[in-house]
Amino acid sequence: MQKVSDSGTVIFRGDFMDGVTGTLDLRPEQLSVGYADSSHATKSRPLDVMVITSEAPPIVSGISTCVARLAGGLEERGHRVRVLSSAEIPRFALGELRLSSFVAYWPRIARELRDYDVVNIHGPAPTMSDAFLRLSAMLPRYSRPAIVYTHHSPIDIRGARRASAGYNKLHDSLALRADRIVASSQHYASQYRRRYGPQVAAIPWGVDVRSGPPSRLKAPTDPLNVLFVGQMRPYKGVETLLAAVAGQPWVKLTLVGSGTELGSYVRLGTRLATNARFVGRLSDEELQRQYEASDVIVLPSVTRAEAFGLVLLEGMASGCVPVASDLPGVRDVAGSTGLLVPPGKPRALRDALRELWRDGDRLEKLQEDSWLAAQALSWERCVASYENVLVDAVRSRYARLHGVAALPEVDQRERG
Repeated sequence: MQKVSDSGTVIFRGDFMDGVTGTLDLRPEQLSVGYADSSHATKSRPLDVMVITSEAPPIVSGISTCVARLAGGLEERGHRVRVLSSAEIPRFALGELRLSSFVAYWPRIARELRDYDVVNIHGPAPTMSDAFLRLSAMLPRYSRPAIVYTHHSPIDIRGARRASAGYNKLHDSLALRADRIVASSQHYASQYRRRYGPQVAAIPWGVDVRSGPPSRLKAPTDPLNVLFVGQMRPYKGVETLLAAVAGQPWVKLTLVGSGTELGSYVRLGTRLATNARFVGRLSDEELQRQYEASDVIVLPSVTRAEAFGLVLLEGMASGCVPVASDLPGVRDVAGSTGLLVPPGKPRALRDALRELWRDGDRLEKLQEDSWLAAQALSWERCVASYENVLVDAVRSRYARLHGVAALPEVDQRERG
């Protein structure tokens, strides 16, 4: 049980982290973040955090954006963060499968781990996150930092569903070796909860909160402005989207993004005579203008490789109604203020879009609801929640090793 007193003291009674029992009184000056409200926290010392991920800038993807905002937010809070990604550890693409050379770099990484309090490993990333979780478990217990695993989405490759399922089962067993697990939705968080497993937190990704939704003066005869933002890859469902809007003069579709399939999608759009416009990759400012000019943000993904849909949240923050495939994780973002459709069904997607075009009052109401829903999901909230988990993991591991829930002492000479 956890209680915050009037003085700000955080008191834990009963079963404390990882089997430590009793009553523990942590004064604010001892905490690097408050468990109830991090805005009232007083930092004792910053954490040394290593983030290991397959995708980070300059790669353009939802995962890359989330990692960049998380790392930047932690640095703004005073922590020292190093991001280790495929920018340093090369990876190779085999169709939709990405394989990493992580194992070749493991001896160097293992030596560096002693300089960090916690590792935040993102996955599943075949031959990267699985390799780290397996190899780190073999290190001496006093020479490895706390590990927080962030789960994005299961591997789900079309044409290789059985192999994907087998791999996901293996990776899940490795992930349960972490000290803490974080997922971006309640659905995926619930899949990792075990009676004797690590603590699991559901922390949605964030968005830059806008002061108010842009005003949209839309006449009943105006076309519905639909926006797609994403990589041009098979699992994103662009073929489904183009088929849904083919021959529909009441919809104007703008597609933002690049990727291996861009050329074939442009040709398909021309062949289907769609009212679609491919604009390629845009700057942040240009993308924001597209969000503000659109009525709907659409995400027609066809596999569970789409775990959250950050672009849905970005569109909602600008007053767009989310229309998305009914997939785990994605439905947590879009389901309450938007429309969900079966994956890979062009007619169902067309009907959902037509419904919004025909009912202007409902469209306007859902736009306002979507904007309001996004206000609660700021990046500040996301980073603060992650900070809580990271600090908790470090203190918990130290308590398990030494019986004291504290941040390990660091000789300043170690920091160079």
